[in-house]
Amino acid sequence: SFPELPELGMEEELVLQGSPMPSTPSPWGTQLSQWFAAQRIPSTPSPIYTGSRDPGFAARWQPIHQAAPLMAPQHAPFPCWPPAPAQPTYESVVATLPVESQACITAALAGSWSAACGKQPVDTTPTVLQQVMQHGSGRWVQRAVAAGEAGVVDVVLRAASQLARHKHGKDALIGVLEGGRRDQQRALVEVLRGEWLDLAVDVHACRMVQRLMEICDDEIRIPVVAEFQGHLEDLMDHKYGNHVVHRISEHCGPAALRLLLPEATTAAGYLARHAYGCRVMQHFIQRCPASSTEDLVAAILQHQSTLSSHPFGNYVVQCVVKHGSLEHRWGVAHAVCEHLEEYCDNKFASNVVEAVVRWCPEAADLVIDAAMRSSTSLVGLSSLKYGNFVVQRLLEVRGSKRADLVQALVSGPRLQGFGKHVQAALNKMTGK
Repeated sequence: SFPELPELGMEEELVLQGSPMPSTPSPWGTQLSQWFAAQRIPSTPSPIYTGSRDPGFAARWQPIHQAAPLMAPQHAPFPCWPPAPAQPTYESVVATLPVESQACITAALAGSWSAACGKQPVDTTPTVLQQVMQHGSGRWVQRAVAAGEAGVVDVVLRAASQLARHKHGKDALIGVLEGGRRDQQRALVEVLRGEWLDLAVDVHACRMVQRLMEICDDEIRIPVVAEFQGHLEDLMDHKYGNHVVHRISEHCGPAALRLLLPEATTAAGYLARHAYGCRVMQHFIQRCPASSTEDLVAAILQHQSTLSSHPFGNYVVQCVVKHGSLEHRWGVAHAVCEHLEEYCDNKFASNVVEAVVRWCPEAADLVIDAAMRSSTSLVGLSSLKYGNFVVQRLLEVRGSKRADLVQALVSGPRLQGFGKHVQAALNKMTGK
C-alpha cells in the first residue's frame, strides 16, 4: 500500500512553484524514494530536474511520473495532480443538442441510405454524423459530394433542421450548398420549409441562410424569401436577421426582391432612417427596375426633407438622385432649391445638394440660380462650414450659368473663413 505521507516539505512546495531546489532533501522525498525502491520501479534521472542543486532529487522523483498512469486516482502522488483532459466523443457532442435533435439523429442512424448509394453501409453512417458535427465539416462534405457519395448528403439532409442550429453542423449544410447539385440544393430548401424565418434569426443558422442567398439562383432563393414576407421590419431590428435581409437585397434578383417591396414601401420612412435598413433601401432602388420601385421612391420623397438631414436617410435620397428616373431627380432638385440655405447649412443635407449637382447636371443651373437669389447671398453660402463644398461643386459643372456664378464671386469681396476654400478654387480657375 502507498505509505502515509507527511505534509509537503519546502523542497516539494518549491517544485510545484517552479523554484530552485534546496541542497538538503526532505524526509517526504526520502520516504517516497524508499517506497518506489521497494516496489522495484526503475528510477532514471529526468532531464526536467537537472537544474536542481540536489543530485539525488531527480532519481527520487522520476518514478512518480512513471508510476502515475498505473495508480488509481485516490493514490495519486500529488494532491493537485492534474487529470488528463477528456477527449470529446461523438456521444458528448450529440448530448449538447436538444432532445429533439438527438431523436432526429437517432432516427437518421436507424434509417437507410439513399438508393443512389446502392448499398447500406450501416457501420459508416455514425461516422458521417460525427464528421458533420466537427470543425471543418463543410470541406469534408464538399469532398464527399465531389467523390459521388450521395449517401453523405442523404444523412445530412435527414438531420438538417438540427445541424443548421449547430455551430459546426451548419458548415455541413453550407458544404451541400457550395458543392452539391441543384437538385440537392432544392432538397435542402424543401427539407427546411417552414423553418427559414426561425433559422434567419439563429446565431449559427443565419450564416447558412446568408450563404444560400450568395451562391444560389433565384429559383432556389424565392421559396426562402417568401417565408420572410410580413417580417421585414422584425428582421431588420434583429442582430442576426438584418444580415440575412442585407444579403437578400445585395444578391437576389428583381423576382425575389419584389416579394419584399410592398412591406418596404409601407415602412419606407422608418427603414430609410434605420442603420441597416438604409442600405437595404438603396439596394432595392439600384437592383429593381424603375417600374417596380415607383411606389417605393414616391414614399421616400414624401419624407425627403426629414431624410435629407438624417445621418442615414440622406444616403437613400442620394441613391434616388443617382438611380431614380428623371422625374424623381427633378423632384429632389426642386425641393433642394426651395430650401437651399437650410440644406447648405446642414452636414448631411449638403451632401444631397452635391449629389443633385453631380448626378443631375441639367438641374445644376437651377441650383445656381437659387444660390444667386439666396437671401444669405452667394458670399454667405460660400462662408458656411458645409455650404462652401456646394459652391465648389457648382464651380465644377459645365452649365450655362457657371460663367454668371464665377462673375458674381469675382466681383464680390474676398472670401474669408470657410470661404477661403472657394476662393482657392476660384483663383485656380481664373489663373490668379
